[in-house]
Amino acid sequence: MMWHQYIERKLQPLHIDQHELYFADVESTTIEVKDQHVECFTTSHSKGLSLRIIDDKRMGFSYTTDVSHPALDRVITNALMSARNTSADEWNAFPSTSMPLPELDLWDPHVASISKDEKIDTVKRLEKEAITFDRRIKKVRKATYQERCATVSLLNSNGFHRSHRRTFVSCSIDVVAEEKGDSQMGWDVDFSCFYHDLDVPKTGRSAALRAIELLGAKPIPSFKGAVVLDKRVASQFLGVLAPSFLAESVQKNKSVLKGKMETKIVSDKIHLIDDGLYPKGVATTPFDGEGVARQSTQLVETGVLKTFLYDTYCAKKADTHSTGNSTRGSIQSPPRVGCSNLYITNGNENPDALLSHVDTGLFVSDVMGIHTANPLSGDFSVGVHGCLIQHGNKSTPVKGVAIAGNVLRIFDRVVEVGNDLRFYGHTGSPSLLIEDMDISGN
Repeated sequence: MMWHQYIERKLQPLHIDQHELYFADVESTTIEVKDQHVECFTTSHSKGLSLRIIDDKRMGFSYTTDVSHPALDRVITNALMSARNTSADEWNAFPSTSMPLPELDLWDPHVASISKDEKIDTVKRLEKEAITFDRRIKKVRKATYQERCATVSLLNSNGFHRSHRRTFVSCSIDVVAEEKGDSQMGWDVDFSCFYHDLDVPKTGRSAALRAIELLGAKPIPSFKGAVVLDKRVASQFLGVLAPSFLAESVQKNKSVLKGKMETKIVSDKIHLIDDGLYPKGVATTPFDGEGVARQSTQLVETGVLKTFLYDTYCAKKADTHSTGNSTRGSIQSPPRVGCSNLYITNGNENPDALLSHVDTGLFVSDVMGIHTANPLSGDFSVGVHGCLIQHGNKSTPVKGVAIAGNVLRIFDRVVEVGNDLRFYGHTGSPSLLIEDMDISGN
């Protein structure tokens, strides 16, 4: 008897109002190389399930990594106990099954068949590309390859029962450049659902170039001027703002966007989308963490806030529909509303064209301390790496520089948007040109 059939048979005489079963089977591999030698090679295979029940408006939750019958009995018992010790909540519900699901290509059948030696060679090639890029690249701190093959099944008492499979591979590298007593770090990453989509040479060379461009960095005096944010940095700032678009944050008064629906919140150059169907995105799946079909949701259009992101619970509470934004970190915790693939759409100008608009300013290639930004207010103060912009071109690398302000105001001062959109995890952005920022030097 299958695990779900066993649990449903056990639940039937208990007359539980609603139930939901979530099963995940995940195989993972991590390879780390340094100086062309394998420093780490780990594999793992985990499987397990979680059970949510709703009884008398009370939600119960439990999980197990053991699918034997005694373990499944304990899961049921623990979920019942959890529900009994939880307050009743009229908004608790599982979604219906009326929505069609998209067909997505997320599974690379070649990942499992590629030999471990070939995968090791991939990481060695990544390291070699960086080291041989320039004589000033002196060492690689870490070159890493990771893969994840996951099968997910979800069913609930409303009739939903679907599964999907997904592969995910990535390579990343940290390098150190040295010259005349100065050392600088560079990093880059590439990821995809498909092994042969990884651009290993480009990733290694890009990390090396990032480090080299910062060599010889000098302190500068404070000034006020335009700032060009590299796409990676813009993506990090978007990550600070991301929780404010969640309906849960709004309903708990933890969002700076509460009460601002249909009002201008950022520059009219900004169009912001959360897209659970984005091709090969980190969070792309046919259905979300509770079975609702993924979708593309326009959050900001020409600077105007259009909607928030909902799961079933938050949608019911707001008398609206789920946007397919229920997320699960693992079987070990219940789902909750979250972003999928959140990004600022491309503009019309390439990154060099953005620089050409600036007579004197700063190009920011990296930020330090973005995790200290206040997600409730959006206030931040961070150190930055980058270089001066003079007469439309990058010039002297700089150090000891900081910028501070508010994330919403940063995006409100965007005057041009690049056409180089790239994702870094769940968030993505093109390069952005920001006007009139206070830049703190020495």
